[in-house]
Parts: sequence; structure tokens; C-alpha cells
Amino acid sequence: MGLDSKSLVGKWIAITRPAHQSQPIEKTLRQAGANVILFPLLEIVALENPGLQNIQSYGLLVFVSPNAVQQALKWLSTADVKNVKIAAVGKKTAGLLEKNGITPDIYPSHYFNSEALLAMPEMQAGVIKGQRIAIIRGEGGRNLLRDTLRVRGASVDNINIYRRRCPQKNANFLKQHWQRGELDIIMLTSASSVANLFKLADFAKDNWLNQLTLLLGSERMQQALPKNFKGRVLVADDPGDETLIKRLTHG
Repeated sequence: MGLDSKSLVGKWIAITRPAHQSQPIEKTLRQAGANVILFPLLEIVALENPGLQNIQSYGLLVFVSPNAVQQALKWLSTADVKNVKIAAVGKKTAGLLEKNGITPDIYPSHYFNSEALLAMPEMQAGVIKGQRIAIIRGEGGRNLLRDTLRVRGASVDNINIYRRRCPQKNANFLKQHWQRGELDIIMLTSASSVANLFKLADFAKDNWLNQLTLLLGSERMQQALPKNFKGRVLVADDPGDETLIKRLTHG
């Protein structure tokens, strides 16, 4: 993922992805001359019994993220899914499946979100009506996929295989960077991360976040912002690394 823009040179950017997912975009930002702060606002915790025992009874599995793939592969082998169609929400999720010997049948090539997957011809009512579909995801995720596919005539189950938790106790580390003039942009890629940030920063009492730019990984994440947030907001089309970088350099 190369960059031609010089707009990031000297910028201080905080990455809030889970620690195991931050390395690629961290590398790209550093190569572009940015100063990177790693401050994960989420970590992934596997569930003890995710309910994948009868996965072969489904006609289609939908993996909503790389985390869903990583956690599912602790329980599933390629043999378990060889007779099941596979869908992925985005290229990164599809690529991780392929890396582990599972070829996805359906995935959007441009955007990484549920809306893009639902817009594909293979996911329309005339194709999926009557199918039994499992959505592999984390606890507390959106129900847009499930609800839309049910309306289109499919029998759909959410299978939760992990949960998210915040690994931080407070936002003092970020605030100290800001006080030293070493924080310009905070990159946020989920609504949970947005909520965690403002809770940790005790925004109701201390509104220092108003001095910063937030880069959000989707338009719907704006709904998680406090109404009295006055900082600058950049919104990417999806939370994929390439899309976030593009929004940063054209912001």
C-alpha cells in the first residue's frame, strides 16, 4: 500500500485497532512520515463454546471480519466447510480465508461493509430465498445482515464466536500526547471503539477531544459520537486500511 501524498509527514496519528491488526497500517503510516501512536481500544476474546458443531447443515456461511475468520478456524477445518458456500464482508476477510485454504464464493471487491455484500447479485431474494445461512461474527454486532437476508426469504442464524472488550483503563496516555502537541488524528474503526474512547476520556467532564480530528471507518459510526463533540470528523467509506489511508490523504 504505497502513498504519493506528503500530507502525513510529521502528523501524529493514533491507531485504535486491536493490537494484532494494527501492524500493516502502522507500517504504511510510518513510511509516509507520520508518527504513530498505538492505543488499541478493543481486544478480541474467544468464546468457549461458539456453537459451530453443526456448521455443515448450512448452505452459506458469511464471515463478517478477519476476526471472525481467525476465531472460527480454531474450531473448523477446511473439510468442515468444503460443501458449504462461503461469503466474506470485504477483500481482507476473503484474503484471510484463502490464506487458510478456504476459497470464498462471494465477496465485494470495493467496500468492506455489510451493505456492499448485501448489494451483490448473489445475495438477492431470487438467489438466497429458502437457503439456510449462518453469519459468523462477534457478540453485539449489527443485525443488518441477518434481518435483511431474512426479509429476502432466507433462514438466518447469527453464530457469535468471540466478544470484544476494551484493554485500556483510561485515556491518559493519549491526553499526555495531546498536551505535548503530539496528537493530531485518532483513527477509529468501530462504533465500540468510539464509545470506549469517549468513556475513557471522561468526555462529559473533560472535552479535550474537541481539539482533535477523528477519522471514522464508516458513516454510521458518527451516530456513536457525543452530540457535543466539536472536533473535526473525517469519514471513510469503510474501515479497510486502504480506504482509511485514502481518506487521510484526501481529507
